[in-house]
Amino acid sequence: MTTINPFAPPEAPLGGADERLDATHRRVITAACLLAIVVYIHRVGFAAASIAFRGPLGLDDRDLGDLMAAFMLGYGLFEMPWGMIADRFGVRKSLAWVVLGSSVLTASVALVGLIPLRYGLVMPVLLVLRFLFGGFQAGTFPSISRLVTDWTATTQRGRAQGTIWMSSRLGGALAPLLMYGLVRGLGDWKLPLVLSAVIGAVWCGWFWSWYRRQAPAPRVTAGPGREWAEWKRLLTSPSALALCLTYGCLGFSGNFFLTLLPTYLSNHRGLGSATVGLLTSLPFVLGMASCLGGGVLSDLIIKRTGRTSGRRVVGIAGMALACGAAVAVPWASGVVPLAVLLAVVFAGNDLAMAPAWAAAADIDPRKAGALSGAMNMAANLSAAIETRTIGRLLDAHDGTTPFLLLGASYLIGALAWIAVVPPRSAET
Repeated sequence: MTTINPFAPPEAPLGGADERLDATHRRVITAACLLAIVVYIHRVGFAAASIAFRGPLGLDDRDLGDLMAAFMLGYGLFEMPWGMIADRFGVRKSLAWVVLGSSVLTASVALVGLIPLRYGLVMPVLLVLRFLFGGFQAGTFPSISRLVTDWTATTQRGRAQGTIWMSSRLGGALAPLLMYGLVRGLGDWKLPLVLSAVIGAVWCGWFWSWYRRQAPAPRVTAGPGREWAEWKRLLTSPSALALCLTYGCLGFSGNFFLTLLPTYLSNHRGLGSATVGLLTSLPFVLGMASCLGGGVLSDLIIKRTGRTSGRRVVGIAGMALACGAAVAVPWASGVVPLAVLLAVVFAGNDLAMAPAWAAAADIDPRKAGALSGAMNMAANLSAAIETRTIGRLLDAHDGTTPFLLLGASYLIGALAWIAVVPPRSAET
């Protein structure tokens, strides 16, 4: 007896015999990779430029922390809505709105420098801008997930997502160098922010025109009258709920490297600025290779053993590796062992990234944008909790408990992966 999975995509574009990406498919993935770089130039570029504008704008560490929280709140709240928009209206429109809005809001920060400090409006205006910026940026990766689902075969989604996330890490590495260089070269922080916004606007204009000229994507959409039924299945799916849990754990622990690692290295390890910079950058360099490797390995396992084990094996291995290394960090003596352990933690973290995003499409291709938005929303809301919790522990001079919490989060995430079982297109 054969039962057909209602979430299964048509075999032609997503699981046919010829799974090689043609030229158009490769250009689509390349466009997504370029966007991932632009997104992180905008995101990390603000943090880099803050070193130059915090003095002129009268900001302190607490103000910058509040701005980070405003961004994360906007990012978390608008993840799933943007994913639903991408599913409903397509990625050409959703990505155009997202990138154009992010670019305008990035450039708007430069206008804040024109507000006289005596009015007391600088911080309120920045809080609004960062919240809105997070709200627009929230649509980037759910829309990209929709794009990958539409254009990529099931056994190539992991590699595609790995390449895109590798590009995001590259953008994160390039952004500080670009922003610092522009600030030094131009002697001002406002014009560099405007120039980084122009990069986004250029991408937006190019993609809007280019994507319209391509053949229609092989969209996977709901059939007539089945919209609510499919939403009900998704919202009650153990695999979807487990995926959100495991990615929430990934966001809780991985966010430490984006926010508080320099503070730990400087205040609790007593390292100099040069060493702090090196140990902060090293995990991201290894993360680039790990993002791609996790996606490629996931696809290879799927081709040999089937979809169910392909995502889970890599996800569990990555988070288990990160867990073991994280709990060992407080007892690492010397810079070299510390650097190795931190790099291993983040490598394990990023090993699970591509399989998670690919699993969102595997679980329900018709709602790939919404599900990926939901799991990324869980990650960003848990990251906000992490920033507050671990920040307070570090402020209390506790350098051990934070890493035990990170390890526990990775362990819970690894266990949650066991329940992530994307359905097959047909079961006998």
